[in-house]
Amino acid sequence: MKKIVLMISMTIGICSCATTGNYEKMLSSWVGVSADRLVSTWGPPSNSYDLTNGGKVLEYVKSGSVTVGGYTQTVPQTTYHSGTASAYSPYGTSAYGSYSGTSTTYVQSRTPTYNIPMLCKTRFSIDPYGLVSSWGWEGNNCKAYPPKQK
Repeated sequence: MKKIVLMISMTIGICSCATTGNYEKMLSSWVGVSADRLVSTWGPPSNSYDLTNGGKVLEYVKSGSVTVGGYTQTVPQTTYHSGTASAYSPYGTSAYGSYSGTSTTYVQSRTPTYNIPMLCKTRFSIDPYGLVSSWGWEGNNCKAYPPKQK
């Protein structure tokens, strides 16, 4: 249990700085920049679409998955016992009686694993002059860290 709490605390600590707000600030810094500079920094887009005004939309897709679960934990397993017992005394007589009780053992159990799909689609609108005019994003993994202080 301590391991799970520690992992959750570490995940929150690591992820607390990467936010969608920081991602939007980073995207806003690209408005007015040339599409050529955008492509040289981000790489070739996953898709591009021509617009009727002579501009374009460049789409970048980042996907992956995170596996969670698969933890081993120890859980109690209680067994209930009852029955009738007989015992012979050294004097040749017998005694009968009933009994009941429980016993607890601890067994290891493994939680199931499953994958969480992670996706971020980012689109930059490029005006007819080749400059980034706007942006948009969708998905559950569009996050960025704040810029490093100089």
